[in-house]
Amino acid sequence: MQVRLITPQDDIVALTAMLHRAYAPLAAQGLHYVATHQTPEITAERLFKGHPLAAERDGKIIGTITIYPPTPESRGATYRDPHTCNFGPFAVEPACSGQGIGRRLHEAGLAHALAQGARFMALDTAEPAADLIATYQRWGYAFVERVQWRSTNYPSVLMRRSLSGTTPAAPNLSFNR
Repeated sequence: MQVRLITPQDDIVALTAMLHRAYAPLAAQGLHYVATHQTPEITAERLFKGHPLAAERDGKIIGTITIYPPTPESRGATYRDPHTCNFGPFAVEPACSGQGIGRRLHEAGLAHALAQGARFMALDTAEPAADLIATYQRWGYAFVERVQWRSTNYPSVLMRRSLSGTTPAAPNLSFNR
């Protein structure tokens, strides 16, 4: 498996289908994450607003994470912080779950944020998604605020962690766009 940059030449339709599969358990809980139903056009828009990474195995994307710079117009104060990057659509193909792919993508994202001069990484997830919140807490994230996004049907928790002590990316990772 390798972690690499997603390009416009990648199969965005297949990537969108993978996001739908990965987010399906959340949709089954009634949580209206954008990734549960987004179109390939929305997938592309969301990917290329940031630094989109893919986990690829045998020529197939099996995971993704996109790192975003600070967003001055965000409803969340945490995302407006000029020292904080955040990540969005983060998913692993369900058949590949439990193989460390998500952790490797996350670590590559942290390394990218650090290389951009960020001091913190942030995320948001549904407040009812207790399992996800617990995972992010194990990864060093702590609650900082609640936000109600216009596109979701649940309150979100924003979590943040320090990038202090984060190690640089592995040599096989490319972050050039």
